[in-house]
Amino acid sequence: MSTSTSYLSVQVDLDRPVLICGVGRSGTSLLQSMMNAHPDLCFPPETHFFRRYVTGQDPQSKWDKTDREQLEVALGQDEEFSRAGISSSALLQNPLSASGPAGVFRALLQQTAIEEGKHRVGDKDPKNIDSLRELKLAFPRAHVIHVIRDPRDVLLSRMKAAWSAQRPWWMHPLIYREQLRRGKALGRTLFGARYLEVIYEDLIRSPQQTLQRVCQHVDLPWRPEMLAFGDSAAKLVDAKEMSWKQETLGPLLSKNSGKWRGQLTMLQVAVCEEVCREAFEEHGYEFSLPRNPLLRLASSAVRDTSSLLYDFKLRRGPAR
Repeated sequence: MSTSTSYLSVQVDLDRPVLICGVGRSGTSLLQSMMNAHPDLCFPPETHFFRRYVTGQDPQSKWDKTDREQLEVALGQDEEFSRAGISSSALLQNPLSASGPAGVFRALLQQTAIEEGKHRVGDKDPKNIDSLRELKLAFPRAHVIHVIRDPRDVLLSRMKAAWSAQRPWWMHPLIYREQLRRGKALGRTLFGARYLEVIYEDLIRSPQQTLQRVCQHVDLPWRPEMLAFGDSAAKLVDAKEMSWKQETLGPLLSKNSGKWRGQLTMLQVAVCEEVCREAFEEHGYEFSLPRNPLLRLASSAVRDTSSLLYDFKLRRGPAR
């Protein structure tokens, strides 16, 4: 039986958070907005709290984890944390925070649920995919949902998004391959039946059927309010994210796939299909190019050269 914390009439289940992850630009924000519209489930805006303050993956998170005053100052100056709309001092006064940064994160989830009047809560961060080991230790009974999207549409989207457009295009397929492999391997191994893969294209083409499957996975009843997610998204998307998350506000774009056609070059498509071949073979994405020897040679050369560069960059810190 899971432990809950009560506040007034709200019973918050902190043992079974719903954790959404996936390669960046795979549709995690859309799924978060849909699930946040459920009358029993809520999410804080994307604060990146767990990876920055619990795992310390973010280079900006250089602070003494035993120094609560330092943490309060750091949170008070953190624009991403401010999205949650919760006072850092109030959060650190919560008894849950006494157990350290992971406890502060639990307090953040609890306070979010209390303010929304909901008894289930979750966290959405694409980079949760790099924190699955730590999340398993903090939440052994968590439900993990891994969103997967056509690598070519992910590449196109990452080439346009403000936070990723500055990277060389060839890095994105490599990041996709690495994070997809890691997420699937760790998700399946660590969480077993509590791990679920959701295909983005299924979500936009058959939203009710896909969300029913997701609700069953997280032990919640299906609710039609999840299909009217515009107001929910407006609470979660920060003004600074609007340039690349505008579509999250709805209405649902059922044909929002295959946008890479005519926008990626043949070389970009060839490299993406070669580097991310596992995703195509396992998840049924159709190859658009034959395995032409010249195209394969060119894409392999780009793949191998960029892999060396990517591996070098990866040693300096996990890629977003």
